[in-house]
Amino acid sequence: MSGEHKYVLMGWRLKPKLALAILFILLLTKVVAFVLRGPSPLIWDANYYWILGESVAQGDWLLTGHEVAFRTPGYPWLVGSLQRLTSSPLWSLVCVQAGLWLATVMLAATLARQFVDDMRAAAVVLAIAAVMVSSLTYVNAVLTETLFTFAVLVHLWFVARFVRQPNVMLGALVGATLAAAMLIRPVAMLLWVADVGFLLVSRWAPLTPEKHQHCWRRTLISVAVAGVVTLGCVTPWLARNHAMFGKWMMTEFVGRNIWIVTFQDGSGAGLPMPTSDSAARLKSVIGQAGWEKLRQEDRWRETWTVSKTLTRSGLDDAQTDQLMKAVAFDAIAQDPTSYAKKTIRRWLNFWRTRATELPEPLSVLEHSGGGFDGQTNRQEIVKQYFAGERIWGRQVAIIDTALRHRASNSLMATTLVMVLSGLATMLVVLHRPTRAAGVWFALILAYFSAVTAVLEIPGYRYRMIVEPMMLIVIAMAVVLLIRKWDSRRLAR
Repeated sequence: MSGEHKYVLMGWRLKPKLALAILFILLLTKVVAFVLRGPSPLIWDANYYWILGESVAQGDWLLTGHEVAFRTPGYPWLVGSLQRLTSSPLWSLVCVQAGLWLATVMLAATLARQFVDDMRAAAVVLAIAAVMVSSLTYVNAVLTETLFTFAVLVHLWFVARFVRQPNVMLGALVGATLAAAMLIRPVAMLLWVADVGFLLVSRWAPLTPEKHQHCWRRTLISVAVAGVVTLGCVTPWLARNHAMFGKWMMTEFVGRNIWIVTFQDGSGAGLPMPTSDSAARLKSVIGQAGWEKLRQEDRWRETWTVSKTLTRSGLDDAQTDQLMKAVAFDAIAQDPTSYAKKTIRRWLNFWRTRATELPEPLSVLEHSGGGFDGQTNRQEIVKQYFAGERIWGRQVAIIDTALRHRASNSLMATTLVMVLSGLATMLVVLHRPTRAAGVWFALILAYFSAVTAVLEIPGYRYRMIVEPMMLIVIAMAVVLLIRKWDSRRLAR
């Protein structure tokens, strides 16, 4: 079907493969331009991931040298591997992440094309991705977003193949890729629910009793294999946490997350400290003087201030998170209405929040009035903010201009994208041949937005994870509309 169409690009009518090649070259050029802008400083989370990577590079793959329960090892494994195998790990990491971003877009284009059996869907994905800039800023930063998004798309790609033709090998790959995503970010641990929904809806097509029985037997065996492989891949990390913290878990971070959305003002519920046993224990661990100081300065609402105070008082990382979670849940129980209202607001803001703060590379920081807390000595900057690594940076005028005028920083634009994504998903669900895929993507989008609304203050870095899925449903909807228009035009 796709070979019958020609695309119009810059006024020229092109064959599909040529049009896709041109779009790919545009994407590749843009990715290279972002790499040239240089790395972002190793501060906050980035600095800690670099430190964890150094432990991996020294052979501590399960990070037993760090008493930390709120991180998983997937991203440190990538960072540490490059630190051990390359002479310029920061440069290598940025290049690898640039490649992962490009591969993510290509996977999204492939999935869109497969679901509607039309090359034009792939072209729509690549055309939209060609003007996207916000998510590309993360390839320069030592943060999990780029790797995690790629891991999710790889998992979805194998799930799509599995649903078309279930077998044990694909089941194992589905399980392995799900485990990989979970080890990078635990939020992926319930992604299998959407996968099962996709599988069930896709099986509504009429089948003969014999084929139905045969398909379901093979499918169930393959699903069981996927579950076993997933569990097998994450078990070493679960065992590590059980040995260090006495609990089988992927991570212990819900307490710190829920503290933010419970007690912080603004997007958080801004609830008062509850009158409960858990709150009394928290105050007791911190101590009367310490708690009084936090209360007077109103700093008890700050997640990391409370977290660090508790760990300094003797609790380990997991115990700290568990206590903070208990206090937050008690506060929510005393005023569930206020928390529920703000949760609904955060769910809406997940889609509408502007990309106001993006990782800034060296080239931008060096030309913004000194940067780096007023330091101008490059050697000191490299030592303090880039772990002594070889750094580079070049301003790319067209990229800087595109970022200044990025659509993701416009509330009107993000609201429009939210509406278009919702309408596109509805159209894909209503169209019977694409219904199963539409339900699948609807469940995925609903899952990530709901988890973020419950546990996080919305930010662009959370929404960028679902951008490839939004691209897929929009591209599918565009092709379906074009087909409907063509059929009506031919019927006249």
